[in-house]
Amino acid sequence: MPISLFIFDLDGTLVDTLADIANSLNHALAGNGLEPLSQNRVKGLIGEGVESLIEKAVSWQAPKSDPELEREIRDKFVSHYSRHLLDHSDAYPGVPEVLRSLHGFKKAVISNKMYPLTKKILEGTGLAPYFDLVVGPETVKEKKPSPVPVLYVLDKLAKDAAEAVIVGDSKFDIKAGRNARIKCTVGVTYGYGNGLKGADYVIGGIDELVSTLYRNEPMLERRQTPRD
Repeated sequence: MPISLFIFDLDGTLVDTLADIANSLNHALAGNGLEPLSQNRVKGLIGEGVESLIEKAVSWQAPKSDPELEREIRDKFVSHYSRHLLDHSDAYPGVPEVLRSLHGFKKAVISNKMYPLTKKILEGTGLAPYFDLVVGPETVKEKKPSPVPVLYVLDKLAKDAAEAVIVGDSKFDIKAGRNARIKCTVGVTYGYGNGLKGADYVIGGIDELVSTLYRNEPMLERRQTPRD
C-alpha cells in the first residue's frame, strides 16, 4: 500500500524547543536550591515527557529519590514553561515548506509532551493548520515507545499500518513505529535524541524527507495545489 499518513514527533523534529525547556527547567531547579544544567545536558533528557525530564534532572544532584522534591520542581517547571514555551522556540528551517508539500496526505503529531503545551506550540509556530490530529500522553494514557498512540492515530484517521510513516529524532519514535508495525520509520539527526538504530531511513534535514521516501517507497501522489 502507498504511504498516505505521516506521523511526526514535536520536540527536536518539527520545532526546536531546547532553549525554552532548559530555561524553565533551570528556573524550577533554582527555585529548589539546585544547580542549573547546561543546554547540552538538558538535550539528553528530552523525549519521555515531563516526569522523566524532572526525575533525570534531579538525579544529577540528588541521587536519592525524593518524590516530594520532584513534584515541587515539576509544578514550578510546568508553571514557568506554560508561560515561556514560545520565547525562543520555532519550527526548524524547512518544516512549513515540507508540510505544505504534503498536501493530500493525512498528518498527525504524537508527542510525549503534555497535550495542552503541544497544542500551544503548534499554534504559536503556525504549524497547527497542517495537522489532522494531535496526540499527547493524556490522549491514550500511554507514551512512545508504546505503539498505543500510533495505533490510536491509525484508528482515528482510518488508515492501515501499511500506509503510515513516523518521523522523529529519538529511539522512542522509532520503537513506537516499529512496535505498531507501520510501513517505515524515519530518524532525523538534527534533533535531541539518539538511538536511531533500527530506523528504516535516517536523514540530516527535514528537506530530505519527501525525496528520500519517493525514491524508496510507494507514496500517494501529492495534490498539485498546496493547502492555504
